[in-house]
Amino acid sequence: MAVAQNATNESQNAAAPAEDVITVTGSRIQRASNAESAVPLQVFSAEDLQESGTTDLAEALVELPGVSPSISPKNSNNLIQTSGLSTISLRRLGDDRTLVLINGMRAVSNSGNSDRVSLSTLPVGFVERTEVTTGGASAIYGSDAIAGVANFMLEDDFEGLSVDARYTTPEASGGDEYRANVLWGSRFQDDRGYVLFGVSYRDLEMIRADDTRPESIAAISFDDPSTSSNDAFADQLNAPGCSTVFTERHCFLGSNSSYTPGGVFEGGDAWFVDGQWFNDKSLQPSDRSGSSDFFSDVDGYNYRPGRTLLGARELLNIGLTSSYEFTPTMTGSVTALYSDIESRTAGGYQTLGSSSDFGVQEAFSVGNMSSSHPFIPAEVEETRSGSVSFTRRLVELGEQARINERTTLRLMADLDGQLNDRFDWTMFATYGHFTQDQQNPNEVNYYNAQQALDIESDGNGGYQCSDAAARADGCVPLNLFGEGSISEAAADYIRYNGFATQSRTQYTAGGYITGDLFDIWAGSVKTAAGVEFRREEQTTTGDPDGDLVGGLDGDPTTEDRERTSLSTFPSMSASYNVVEGYAEIDVPLIADQLNFQAAARVADYDTIGTIFSYNAGIVWRPIDDFGLRAQYSRSQRAPNITELFSPPRPDSDSLSDPCEGLLQDGSGLDQPEGSGGQNADLAIVTANCLADPGIQAYFSDVDNIDPDTGLYYEFDPSSSVQGPNSGNPNVKEETADTFTVGAIFQPRWIDNFTLIVDYYSIEINDAITSISTQDTVDLCYSAADYPNNKFCDVITRSPTSGEVVEVINYQENLNSETVEGIDLSIDYRFELPKVPGRFDMDFRFSHYITDEVEFEGIAGTVLTSTSLGEINTPENEARLRMGYSNGPFRTSYTITYAEGGVDDLLNNPNPGDDRYFSVGDEYFHRVYASYTFGDDDQYRVYGGVNNIFDNLGPLLPSGLDNGSSLNIVESLNDPTGREFYVGLRASF
Repeated sequence: MAVAQNATNESQNAAAPAEDVITVTGSRIQRASNAESAVPLQVFSAEDLQESGTTDLAEALVELPGVSPSISPKNSNNLIQTSGLSTISLRRLGDDRTLVLINGMRAVSNSGNSDRVSLSTLPVGFVERTEVTTGGASAIYGSDAIAGVANFMLEDDFEGLSVDARYTTPEASGGDEYRANVLWGSRFQDDRGYVLFGVSYRDLEMIRADDTRPESIAAISFDDPSTSSNDAFADQLNAPGCSTVFTERHCFLGSNSSYTPGGVFEGGDAWFVDGQWFNDKSLQPSDRSGSSDFFSDVDGYNYRPGRTLLGARELLNIGLTSSYEFTPTMTGSVTALYSDIESRTAGGYQTLGSSSDFGVQEAFSVGNMSSSHPFIPAEVEETRSGSVSFTRRLVELGEQARINERTTLRLMADLDGQLNDRFDWTMFATYGHFTQDQQNPNEVNYYNAQQALDIESDGNGGYQCSDAAARADGCVPLNLFGEGSISEAAADYIRYNGFATQSRTQYTAGGYITGDLFDIWAGSVKTAAGVEFRREEQTTTGDPDGDLVGGLDGDPTTEDRERTSLSTFPSMSASYNVVEGYAEIDVPLIADQLNFQAAARVADYDTIGTIFSYNAGIVWRPIDDFGLRAQYSRSQRAPNITELFSPPRPDSDSLSDPCEGLLQDGSGLDQPEGSGGQNADLAIVTANCLADPGIQAYFSDVDNIDPDTGLYYEFDPSSSVQGPNSGNPNVKEETADTFTVGAIFQPRWIDNFTLIVDYYSIEINDAITSISTQDTVDLCYSAADYPNNKFCDVITRSPTSGEVVEVINYQENLNSETVEGIDLSIDYRFELPKVPGRFDMDFRFSHYITDEVEFEGIAGTVLTSTSLGEINTPENEARLRMGYSNGPFRTSYTITYAEGGVDDLLNNPNPGDDRYFSVGDEYFHRVYASYTFGDDDQYRVYGGVNNIFDNLGPLLPSGLDNGSSLNIVESLNDPTGREFYVGLRASF
């Protein structure tokens, strides 16, 4: 229940004059001040943005209580569709439940797999303030506002010319940023007309993993050590008791790759590293004896250096707004916003192995090289016992990248007038169009690689590809033996450069009236009512190879697609229309003390039919020093285009296969690791695993027999599977019940002091989501009716290796989600005796009481799962800013608190657990200073230091639920490190 909180407005606590009415986010009713609204509201100004140390709106807003990052340049490096976006999530409920408005009007989505607005598409210098309402607002603004609304209000009265230039540079490598904002505004025709033009340009260099950030290139993972000697350095300090003797005890281990630029052959019997050959025969490395094979921890390749920690972005945003007073009672305005953003991330080099699968459901494998392959060197021939297996990193193809160019055009027009002396009216229309062109260079074509490895003599002393059709297609023999052995022509033949495009279009139109309905004993009853039409359209054209709809020849049933390493989004074309009507009312019950407020909205979708949202609340100020607010809302969110219509979209998930460890005699299994896995009947799981045709094939393949024992090895599948996300035309709306109550304390005996405490509870039923890959597989193999259930229907196992290849995650109305918490904020401005100038304090704190999901787990048990207290899902968030102003000088010091946590609360919550991992709290410090000078404060020079103590955050490598091979890109990390910036603003 926050009053508008603007850290730079020193007159914040003064009551607005009665005639100075405003319209606040969360209502279309005009009120004398934000304090008269029953919704929790916070305001973030342009000055707040400057002191935040960043030029990115999303990065700045996440410091507000209840605002979390969703997709950011830091966490989207490897994402297929959304790399480079910058979105926010209110109350951690997702950016698709967070409605972003511009001047109170909807904005077209900047994503093809959800409804989300990237805040980087807004011209920073054009935004006057941001109003953030946390709590159900669907009754006011419609679907998508379950978690709340972020309303970006644009400048509308600036006159003159303002130029703001800034340069930022980190202490470590990369990340330099150049930014320039230009704003020009003028009035014309006796002040009846107004025009404002703004341009924002930003150029951000890529930050790559390198030795200036040593943690980023640490070749480690969190895993259990094997009994081989290469794991003998298991980290005893971080995980006491972890050693090769206790192989179930996880710890930090070496994590190099067996896919090296020179190649590893015959299962590690021969390899090429650092310019020379080694094998387990006559060419043993000097640091070992006997017949030792390739050790990935020692001989392997560290693929981390050079990969992107923060992607490069070039942003151009242009804004134009104009208004004109046609008559004393009618004004019109037009706003145009254009954005062109190019982002690029680098993902290292693609790999190729004899076991590389391709084709629909990975039906084919590249396979071993023939024993007669002409390029086999003597060092490999010495170890060869038949055909040659291999793993190889394809450095010669160049580094993989995600290159996105996104353009967005938004047009908004409204006409405002006075109906009579009691009512005003507004008519509006908007148009938004977004396009995304994605390039994915330097992937590998597995089919072409297979053809290029099948070589024969050309009859002239050279070699050629054996298949005539492949030769006609440009096939060139492929030599994988040694570094730099792949010719430029061969690299061109096996290289695949992918592409895809998508667009979103949005139309809205509507109108409403607002004013005083009639007078009662306590004052005027205020109301607002209106109608709105909206149409959403999306067209996506996926890459021809990975497209699940068209395929290379338009036939999705053929095997001529999915031949490459590229994961891309599928083609689709879909749209929907919605017509809505809404009304609000504000009834004064006690003059200047108690008001009742309510709103309702009915929406008719051509996809799911009619939905209904409403809210009711009170605002009570019994004395001038103290106020209370409370609101209940019922909000409904209709499924978006992706949730309804999207074909399966490629995605990679981790999986602990419930059949892992299985032996041919049926022993070896542990309880499934999914939600409620402890409830599974292990005998049923074992029987179902043994009955699977793919696993039966595994135990029929003599290559899987241990030559020392004559028994089959335990079933040890890969931990990474394809988990495509898919829409579902049968999904319906989700419903949220939100309750908020809060208090505002502004004591008259403490000047310029405001304390605000808010409590909120949001419960979402029939939540639109999907069963996780882990839970789906566990539910399938724990069921007595295996394989005849809906969980098994979406699982594909390899018919030969038995590994899970794919699990399709369909959208469904599955769960109930609940978030509950308390926000506290303190804003205080004060002076000290005999000390010149003025001090200010802005403290914001958020405590999550509940953040959980309820769903049906294994054996039909209803389970409640929570990640609250895990890494990336802290219970507490806080920020403190202390400022000092003295005439033209301003400085501030900000501390941001990021709470640590446990990695896996579900399976390993206790320090005694073998796979327990946790990290402590982190603190990030920054300082800002500015000096204003010149006639009418014409100039301002400013600068600062972000992350003063160069805190990169904890090491969170792969093997953790909340880690990755990038090591330092989680929410507790700041991969940029310490950075300095300086800027100059000039007004004319």
